[in-house]
Amino acid sequence: MPTDHRRPSPRDENVVPDARAPSHAERCRTLAAKATSATLSTIARDPSGFPYGSLVTLAIDAAGCPLLLLSELAEHSGNLRARPEASVLLTEPLGTHDQPLALGRVTILGLCAKLNVDERAAARTTFLKQQPGASYYVDFEDFAFYRLQPVALRYIGGFGRMSWVGAEEYRAAEPDCLSAAASEILRHMNEDHADGVLAYAVGLAGVADATSATMTAVDRYGFEIAAVTPKGPRAARLAFDEAITSPEDVRRSMVAMAKRAREARGASR
Repeated sequence: MPTDHRRPSPRDENVVPDARAPSHAERCRTLAAKATSATLSTIARDPSGFPYGSLVTLAIDAAGCPLLLLSELAEHSGNLRARPEASVLLTEPLGTHDQPLALGRVTILGLCAKLNVDERAAARTTFLKQQPGASYYVDFEDFAFYRLQPVALRYIGGFGRMSWVGAEEYRAAEPDCLSAAASEILRHMNEDHADGVLAYAVGLAGVADATSATMTAVDRYGFEIAAVTPKGPRAARLAFDEAITSPEDVRRSMVAMAKRAREARGASR
């Protein structure tokens, strides 16, 4: 199956070509790390062969595998006992974007099997850490842990960003270290430093006719900007100057980049 590279799509002429971006495997791991619920699809027994979707809570283990705590009385559990082929659909929270189809999502396809007694303790610890609300029923006799072993993944990051991701590539990837802080970074930059974001667009991204700009995404490699120009909207991506491992690193890099952006913007006038 084809996989992506860490570069933005060449079809977007407005993206700075050298700005490194997360691979789709990394984006999948980041989405999975934040997921608390999913649509589980199993193969129905009756009517036979049809896909059966159900809402489940889940946790993600250290290898990126979804862990499910399922009632043995549930329809999907019976389906899995008959056939282990399954998938889970994980999405960004509704409301993250104005248009639902702009939401990032990943479908993880694989084999989903019940864990044995020796595997239960570790799964229980991982699951309760991410799903503390399950503590009152986790030890019920009719509940069991299942693990989905990924075989392939389909990633869609909104309009025009999609690919198949291999299971090994997914397992080797790491969730983005800024995932938990990203929304606050974006809010802070757009509300408190709108002039700086515009300077990034004009001075560093080369959108010389931008009249305003909004920071739309940030990750360990850089950030994305949507600029407004007299000719219409334009998008750009800029890479951080240094390796990012924490929100504090982001602040230092953005301050340095803002200084360069203002200098470049002033020199071009």
